[in-house]
Amino acid sequence: MEYQDILKEINESVNNLLKQYKQLFTKEEVLFMKKLQFQAKKHNFTSYEEIKNYEIHFRPFFARVWALELTDPNDFKVGNNFKFVITCPTVAASKFSLDNKHFVSASLITEKHLGTFNKINYGLICNVDENNLMSISADDSNTICESSSDDFHSKKYFYTATTQSGRKLYNKKYINSLKLPNQIGLEMVKKNIVENGDFIVQKNKQVYSDITLDPHSTKFLGVVLFEPYTQHDYEEAHVLAEKFNLKIYSIPTDLYHDKISIAHVVKEQHIYNISDLNTIEYILKHYTDLMQEYSNLMFNYIGDSIIIKDSNGIGKLSINTSLQDMIIIINDDTRYFKIDFSKNLDNNYFYQIDSDLVDRKTFETELKSSMKDNIEENKYIK
Repeated sequence: MEYQDILKEINESVNNLLKQYKQLFTKEEVLFMKKLQFQAKKHNFTSYEEIKNYEIHFRPFFARVWALELTDPNDFKVGNNFKFVITCPTVAASKFSLDNKHFVSASLITEKHLGTFNKINYGLICNVDENNLMSISADDSNTICESSSDDFHSKKYFYTATTQSGRKLYNKKYINSLKLPNQIGLEMVKKNIVENGDFIVQKNKQVYSDITLDPHSTKFLGVVLFEPYTQHDYEEAHVLAEKFNLKIYSIPTDLYHDKISIAHVVKEQHIYNISDLNTIEYILKHYTDLMQEYSNLMFNYIGDSIIIKDSNGIGKLSINTSLQDMIIIINDDTRYFKIDFSKNLDNNYFYQIDSDLVDRKTFETELKSSMKDNIEENKYIK
């Protein structure tokens, strides 16, 4: 990849982070990120390692999202949605240890994606935070540690991170590690559909991500055991649980497959009526989660705005993440309906039709009337 292409991808990732999770950061942290981006525009990058060092400045902010989004094993209930990052031992459980490891290779699993390295049927749930996250890849990153003999790896591999012990890690290709959990999860789902025809598979080609962690600050939070399992899987999982004093969490693959499979999802498509104000306000609160749902809503980013359309085609919602307002645009109605949530305290929204502030009831009445008129006008249009 060319330097400018990588820089563009890094900056797009940072902009996406701020659009979705700006509330996680202080004003000083947001200004720090913006300042770095501004300085990068003026800087002449001359090596991949220099670009990676620029990227690494943003990594702690992405790690904060991972720490927030991952499921606490204590809150896990079979059948519910979840996000875990797990590492699967490639040696006998009795011999597994982090003592001599320079890095930990782990994978993101969710209720829609259960792929692990080499189809290993059990693994250790890892924490992910600002101290141990080193790189994120939707593919096997083939990470290696630097050799003490010469700079062989730095010539043939791309620098990706430095461990707490000072060892440099390299990959076979440049990896932009500024990815969010929902991005990696969605990428896994897409690959499974393309390569295997469905979300969750057990017997076909395994699809998995590669989340590289620092062993010195990685903690094990539990043991995952996928059902159905063999006697060997069961014994190995219990050895790990006893060795690290952890609880075992069984994940029934068949249950999630039946719940999430494409055939089931099509039947269970969620329908949201954007002519209803209660639904609109629900979308406003939960649009980040709804992006991952199978529903009638279509999402698209345009600048600082998230444009949301539904299948009936009567209008769209435009959420401006910077101004913290939503504009409801209805076909053939020249007015604009705005919900201001910039000072939202206990759902205290401000409602506006054109330039006039109105109460919620007036807003809802006018909105319903306008939506109804548009539905009637488009009723016979094919």
